[in-house]
Formats: sequence, structure tokens, C-alpha cells
Amino acid sequence: MKNPFQKKDHTGLIATIAIGTLAAGALTYWFLSDSGQVSRKKAKKMLKDAAKNAAAEYGSKKVPFSKKSIKSVLDHVL
Repeated sequence: MKNPFQKKDHTGLIATIAIGTLAAGALTYWFLSDSGQVSRKKAKKMLKDAAKNAAAEYGSKKVPFSKKSIKSVLDHVL
């Protein structure tokens, strides 16, 4: 028979709630503040550049064009 007076360990649940609260606060600040808007623009530019670099790297292996020429075409397309 189970002991009804034995306490259960809830540290995992408490830690998960605390981390979720911090993450929600950080995302809220990132999306709703003016400095968050600047950060999003920087992140968007970085992701776009990374995608161009990856596409140019992949494309230069598949076609006989240089990465520089493929990037210039991607700049015009995007």
C-alpha cells in the first residue's frame, strides 16, 4: 500500500515552468520592443546571407559557375 504522506519530487516541473517563463519573456521582449525590431532585422539579414552562401556553395558544385557569380544572381533574384 502506498504511503499517502510521502512527498513527491516536483523539481523537474518547477524547473520547466521557470525556464518556460524566462523563454516567453525573452520572446515577448524580442517581438514587442523597438530594439527587438532591430534585432529581428539583423537576424533576418544574417539568415538571408547564410542561405545565399549555402545556395552558392551547393550551386558551385553542381554547375560550372563560380560562387561569386551565383551570389550576384541570387542578389538580383532575392
